[in-house]
Amino acid sequence: MTRSDICVAIANASFENILGILEEVGMAEIRIDLLDLMPNQLEMVFASHNNLIATCRQGRYDDAQRASMLLRAINAGAAWVDLEIETSEEWRKPLIDLARSKRCKVIISWHCFGETPSDSELYRIVDSLYSAGADVAKIACLSNSSKDSARLMSLYSKYYNLVAIGMGKNGVISRIASLQLGAPFTFASIAGDTTAPGQVDYLEMEKLINQIEGLG
Repeated sequence: MTRSDICVAIANASFENILGILEEVGMAEIRIDLLDLMPNQLEMVFASHNNLIATCRQGRYDDAQRASMLLRAINAGAAWVDLEIETSEEWRKPLIDLARSKRCKVIISWHCFGETPSDSELYRIVDSLYSAGADVAKIACLSNSSKDSARLMSLYSKYYNLVAIGMGKNGVISRIASLQLGAPFTFASIAGDTTAPGQVDYLEMEKLINQIEGLG
């Protein structure tokens, strides 16, 4: 598992297991909100690999706690930090400023677990992510049909540095085809432990993408 454009989402794993996984993958998302890491362990994780996304979603921790952990991750060597557009600019700015100073790229993300918006709404959302300071804009929403996924994938003809994900079974194609359409990376799961509906196991994802690229 060495591709640096398939990002393995890591959650619900022990510190030791995380370090083991990171020895085998080229890119990973560390879901801090779904892990139980001591501050020194968090730093060790991000110091151990040069292509990690620091993500701490809203819910488990308050904003001050989330900011503290993300700041720690950036200082420890995170290559990317993922910040939700729903958060306030006041909360995001110190994180973005630190990321810029540490050569850590900023992902601004938007999620909708109920539907895929209209084309005009998708354009408005993606534009807002870049306006908020995204180096890479990430949009993830539920695909209720193959047409939803097609509309999501059509965004690549309009935008660069975009990751557009259709969640659910109808969105699987968007995860597999995204690299060919121009996404800098796509997301996959560790076997049996998904962090979003429709995630594909890393080994299966790697096999499918290699076949598409004529490498399999």
